Amino acid sequence: MRYPIVLFDIGNTLVEPRDSYGAVYGRVLASLGVELQASHLERCVRETASELSRDLPPGTDRFSRFAGGETGYWGEFFRRVFHSATGRAAEEPFAERALARLWAAFGEKTTWRVYDDVVPTLDQLRRDGARLGVVSNWDSRLPRLLEILELADYFETIGVSQIEKLEKPDPKFFLRVLERLGGNPRDALHVGDVPELDLAGANAAGVDAVVLDRGGRLGLSNGSLPDLDGLPGIVRSGLT
Repeated sequence: MRYPIVLFDIGNTLVEPRDSYGAVYGRVLASLGVELQASHLERCVRETASELSRDLPPGTDRFSRFAGGETGYWGEFFRRVFHSATGRAAEEPFAERALARLWAAFGEKTTWRVYDDVVPTLDQLRRDGARLGVVSNWDSRLPRLLEILELADYFETIGVSQIEKLEKPDPKFFLRVLERLGGNPRDALHVGDVPELDLAGANAAGVDAVVLDRGGRLGLSNGSLPDLDGLPGIVRSGLT
């Protein structure tokens, strides 16, 4: 086996929101008496994510930059989304109620969808003897989320940026997870959907990587996979 260790990103690699981030925001806001279109909120969510990442030094844990850690970050995130979507500030205690409901919603199994190719691929990799780990920019809820999605048992270790206090593309993140697996970078393959984070970070750590381009949204061709069906063959034989 060319790669006895396989590392995975999570969002848009193994799971995605069942509807959209905007749809979840829309349901929560509707429960509080504010009706907004999911498509409009989706644009606001994506713009806010880009805005908050723009001035973040690569590899820096975004949650530690806010008072209150991840709660402070998501509070600021919601307030910016709400202002962008409505043109007005989210007053307290409305913002606190909305944030609490969003926090709960994004921790529910029904909010997320595991891609159809994930479990068959993980099962095959495990049958082949590969050791699996996670390297994901996510908050502290990820280990519990993977449990309720029935994915946690596939992984020997789950690296979460908020817990590790660093983010991809910092190569130290990959090396820390590999150290817990007792593995060598040259024996590992990382799979993720963001070239600037997954490919760049893994390669900087000396780890080979493959970019997953589901639905062709990245417009990539060489070296990318449209889904996970071909991954076991790559793990056995190597990248070409």
